Amino acid sequence: MSLLAVQNLSVAYGDLFAVRDVSFAVEQGTVFVLLGANGAGKTSILRTISGLLRPRSGEVTGEGKSLVGLSPHEVARSGISHVPEGRRVFPNLTVEDNLTVSYIAERANMPAADALAAVYALFPRLAERRAQAGGTLSGGEQQMVAIGRAMMNFPKLLMLDEPSLGLSPVMAELVFERLAEIRKGGTTILLVEQNATCLEMATQGVILANGSVALSGDAHSLQDSEFVRRAYLGV
Repeated sequence: MSLLAVQNLSVAYGDLFAVRDVSFAVEQGTVFVLLGANGAGKTSILRTISGLLRPRSGEVTGEGKSLVGLSPHEVARSGISHVPEGRRVFPNLTVEDNLTVSYIAERANMPAADALAAVYALFPRLAERRAQAGGTLSGGEQQMVAIGRAMMNFPKLLMLDEPSLGLSPVMAELVFERLAEIRKGGTTILLVEQNATCLEMATQGVILANGSVALSGDAHSLQDSEFVRRAYLGV
């Protein structure tokens, strides 16, 4: 049984379809990438999985149980955390308050202080800035807060919407190093990106174009495909 399965998913805003008949499955312990340009439907898929959008048709299941119709907090309690595009840090809250605002005691199965300690071990820079307002942090530090906030509940599945967007190459590399550590700790990752270099850390993936699946397969086959070389690598 797949940790997450998306079957024949279509999502529309009024009469405009953002996603058409998309299917894929994410297995436990993998890094699954949704790669595509702006407007390909990537964010709409994550928002539908999280319960922020209702699909026009199709099914989304987590460990065999339907997620369609669940509220966002119910999806979070089921073990799925979502790091949205743009980080969405609360600018007037401290780093520590930004982290603890997402804490769900029964999901984390440990005291908030222990969950915070685990996040600070993952991102030591956040421990140094725990009393600093979120709005005063750099873009990379805010991304650390957004990921740390999602990890406060030790999710089974961590979904990230373009975590490298707007970051310097050095900071983006640091963020991806932390994601590799998160995966080693047993968390499955669903990663949305426009940058094909993310395939280097992926296990499986789907290439989206205009809301539909253009290509799917393991990371090596996607990297070697003529479609990816032409559309994303310029070769």
